[in-house]
Amino acid sequence: MCLERHCPDFLSPSPDASLVGFEEELERLRTTPPEIVHTEVQMLVQAQKEQFGPLSPEKARLLEIYLSDPEGSLVRLVDTLRRYHHLTIAPYWPRIRELLEGDTIKRGQALALGGVEALLSNLHPKASYSGGVLELEKTCEALIEPAGRGITLVPCVFAWPRVMVLVQPGYQPTLAYGPRGVAKLWSSSPAPNGTALEAALGAGRASVLKSLSPMPTTTTELANQLRLSPSAVSAHLLRLKAAELIEPHRSGRKVFYRLSGAGEELLGIFSELE
Repeated sequence: MCLERHCPDFLSPSPDASLVGFEEELERLRTTPPEIVHTEVQMLVQAQKEQFGPLSPEKARLLEIYLSDPEGSLVRLVDTLRRYHHLTIAPYWPRIRELLEGDTIKRGQALALGGVEALLSNLHPKASYSGGVLELEKTCEALIEPAGRGITLVPCVFAWPRVMVLVQPGYQPTLAYGPRGVAKLWSSSPAPNGTALEAALGAGRASVLKSLSPMPTTTTELANQLRLSPSAVSAHLLRLKAAELIEPHRSGRKVFYRLSGAGEELLGIFSELE
């Protein structure tokens, strides 16, 4: 990763599929060749020394373990990451996954309707695309030629507000960015405040419609955000769909609802579009 602080790339390889479980990713990490672990940890040590000076005794001791026993260290790292994920990520993963899937649907729609330029032009405030070149505002400088390999885009709630890239030789060029709506991931919508849109649609339907901007969302996630029952949200969605303000999109077993063109226009008229 080309970051402000160096990080071994074997810890975050480019995904080779859009839907991969955490255990599968851990298995990929576990099978990293020991020589790659050794090389990239050595690069980390060197980068740390160049940026911050001599390592502290404790940090030097810990990194030396990886250099002397990369294979065993990797096994212990995988076990630690599995426990950490179980305690800190797994309880919130369903909500995170829905946000990521919604972002994928939204950007897939942008690609289908506007091509690569529409897909990449609103990727991140520090990213711009023009003339077949994607430019990123970073503290490091690099010119990467995909050479037919393409680029992998990875929505990541932990990347926000930064944009991260993987550009080292031997890895698929990868860009990780914060998905749209990530700033509201842990927040709930405020109580109705008597806006003009609520006067036109009713408070419940107005709240549901606004919650679909900027990302497609499922009934369950809408219910969690708005603190409404799933049945109440479903009723609002049916009325909004009948008015052609929203559109359903199935992804596997889930149904995501997104704003239609008419829905976006309506929010724009009432200055509610985010």
